[in-house]
Amino acid sequence: MKKLFLAVAALFIMTFAVQAQHVFDKGSFGLNAGIGIGSYGGYIPSIEVSAEFGVIPTGDVGLVSFGGLVGYKYSTYDFYYVTGDYNYNYNQFEFGGRAAWHLHTFTSDKWDVYAGIGFGLHVDSEYASWDIENDKAVRTSALGAYEEVFVGGRMMMSSGFGLFAELGYSKLSSARFGLTFMM
Repeated sequence: MKKLFLAVAALFIMTFAVQAQHVFDKGSFGLNAGIGIGSYGGYIPSIEVSAEFGVIPTGDVGLVSFGGLVGYKYSTYDFYYVTGDYNYNYNQFEFGGRAAWHLHTFTSDKWDVYAGIGFGLHVDSEYASWDIENDKAVRTSALGAYEEVFVGGRMMMSSGFGLFAELGYSKLSSARFGLTFMM
């Protein structure tokens, strides 16, 4: 009888623990590091790092997280024209906050599905070795707002390490992928 009680208790505890497991819960901290592709400003991929902290549970449906993003992209091209060799360099830097809603409608300790938005500052500078009117090099800089909308997912390889991918709109990239770390 005692063995039967222990077996039922162990089964009950394991069932409860399995149902409560999600990749991203309240108090979870995640860090994504990867590259982004598919945006204006050249073909060179961007380097992007984002972090988030699970804050607001939304019942059985999910969890809202808040965090930030830092990204950089460099583009260049050289060309030859009748009057000489020319080059163009374009640097983009973004940093700001983001919020995501993680879907908890299914129980999994391997998969995390989320969607979110982000806002912040976009700094760009460009250098062109020509200016037809003044016949000199041109260097300009600009500071403005950036916004992003994204959907994404994580596939965990272990409890603290996995892969992530995001699709959406951003000035640096339309798609990002890389490594994710959960702490």
